[in-house]
Amino acid sequence: MIPQNNNQIDPETQKVLNTPLTIPSGNDLKDEEFLSFVLDLLSKGKIDLYKPDTLINHTVYDQLPVDKKGKADIEAFNILSKIREIKGLSDAGFRGTFQMQNLVHSVRNIKERLEIEGGDVFII
Repeated sequence: MIPQNNNQIDPETQKVLNTPLTIPSGNDLKDEEFLSFVLDLLSKGKIDLYKPDTLINHTVYDQLPVDKKGKADIEAFNILSKIREIKGLSDAGFRGTFQMQNLVHSVRNIKERLEIEGGDVFII
């Protein structure tokens, strides 16, 4: 059996270690606008964090062939998972962090990639 290390980290050090790194220059303007838009949709209740269907723009989605609908459905789950993380970081006051920036970029990339194939499938 391997002995466990019982060294304790003081609470202040642990707090620093758990805090995401901030971006000194701030978020990209395009990312900040997209983030604000998504958070606004959340606050208005237009996106439900546990219902991927709320991300879907049914005007476009309903016209898609079955295979593209399937892709949109899968990506709606992925996007919503990332939006939950974004909301958590935002609520905790970590809006201008590298972690937030990566999540926002990821959501935008997924959305833009699917829009090339199937049009404006999502409401974001």
